[in-house]
Amino acid sequence: MQYLISRTGLDLLILALTVGGLVLTFASGGYIQFVMGLVALTTVLCVGLNVLYGLTGLVSLGQVGFFAIGAYATGVLLLNDVSFWIALPAAAVAAGITGCLLAIPAVRMAGPFLAMVTIAFAFIVEHGAVEWRAVTGGQNGLTGFQMPMIGGYTLSETDLVLFSICLAGLSLYLYRRLSDSGWGMAMTGMRDAETAASSLGYRPFVVKSTAFAIAAAMAGVAGGLFTPLMMFIAPSNFPFSQSILFLFAVLIGGAGSVLGPLAGALVTVLLPEFLSGLAEYRLLFFGGLLVGVLLIAPRGLVGSIAAFLPRPSRAIKPSPATDIEALLAGYPKPDKLEIQGLGISFGGVRAVDGVSLSLPSGAVTSIIGPNGAGKTTILNMISGFYKPTDGDITLSGKSLAGLPAFEAARSGIARTYQTTKLFENMSVVANVISGLSRGRLGQPLGQIESPENLELAAGLLRYCGYLGDLDKRAGDLPHVDR
Repeated sequence: MQYLISRTGLDLLILALTVGGLVLTFASGGYIQFVMGLVALTTVLCVGLNVLYGLTGLVSLGQVGFFAIGAYATGVLLLNDVSFWIALPAAAVAAGITGCLLAIPAVRMAGPFLAMVTIAFAFIVEHGAVEWRAVTGGQNGLTGFQMPMIGGYTLSETDLVLFSICLAGLSLYLYRRLSDSGWGMAMTGMRDAETAASSLGYRPFVVKSTAFAIAAAMAGVAGGLFTPLMMFIAPSNFPFSQSILFLFAVLIGGAGSVLGPLAGALVTVLLPEFLSGLAEYRLLFFGGLLVGVLLIAPRGLVGSIAAFLPRPSRAIKPSPATDIEALLAGYPKPDKLEIQGLGISFGGVRAVDGVSLSLPSGAVTSIIGPNGAGKTTILNMISGFYKPTDGDITLSGKSLAGLPAFEAARSGIARTYQTTKLFENMSVVANVISGLSRGRLGQPLGQIESPENLELAAGLLRYCGYLGDLDKRAGDLPHVDR
């Protein structure tokens, strides 16, 4: 990921914004403090949604459901004399587990079908809160919560707002770390080119489910803070329209950007307050302004500002050719790739029948035939994108027939495409780094673009004859450079 400022500078900016919010809270009071608390909670939730949508490209219109689960979980535990400091992480765990369960069917879908699943989930939670009166209080809701305590000290509303602002700042920092890690690279790869990411060894279901769980857990944390801040929760606090507003916040702020959730939260929370004097017309003006922002700045506020600012380039010293050759020589070399009696049928059409090949190590083997002969189908079966109907595929004695693409990649099968598939929102050098780990994500908060990886990737690019801008986004490259 490229930044307009260094990572250290961005971290310092997040710290400065957090301190500024704390100072403003001390300087204000009453309703202004309450609104600032709502901004902080919305930021926390939108950071999670930014992981799901901004990094992974999955649209969820059900975040208010996870928000409600976190709020009710905290409320029920507080009413049963459980400490807030236990109830809050419990709410995050409850929402995260629910997110994992929802991800099982949801991530196997795409586009409008995924959105419809999450919409249905939001309605189920909302109506479940209405009907489950024994736990949620039904339409009457829950009230009478005790404020959090530290030792013998009871936190005031101001203290709770301060804590929420600190948590919002921490969430922005953790998002920055996540987006820089191998986990963030895998999520971005899934968004840009899922097929290519699978061929590099990344497992789509795990990557997408992880994003779903993170988004759900952070919504649960926001809901857990919402309960003592409001001191009353009811199904009317969690309408489906709130989910649309959360997604708007991410889009308006800038999906995928570090500070986008904060910018979006400021707009979606503060703007209705500024328009409160317009009475029943304020929602009309608010909706019109949101549409206008999306039309004028489709990349969001942060993304649009970034487009007008210069991007500094990094000084990367490529590894010498001798190191690259030593690296390539160190990769394990399989004995041979054996294909025996390979066949596949699509309905009543026999696309490939009885293909047997022996591909020795260190040799270039070509499959020649007319259009429609099944050459690409054979490659798809070898690389795990098609499951053979008959036959077997073995690499150094290990059977690969029927294994998914990410397993084939981790076993040593590398796949290229006639139509180039790049991760367009990654830099040139990041595209190379993404293939070095063979699907291993590493630490969730570890920096994937370490100096060693950058030098190695730059060396590989130079070794292959690429002398262009390493920091340039792959999506900005002319077709001839691909």
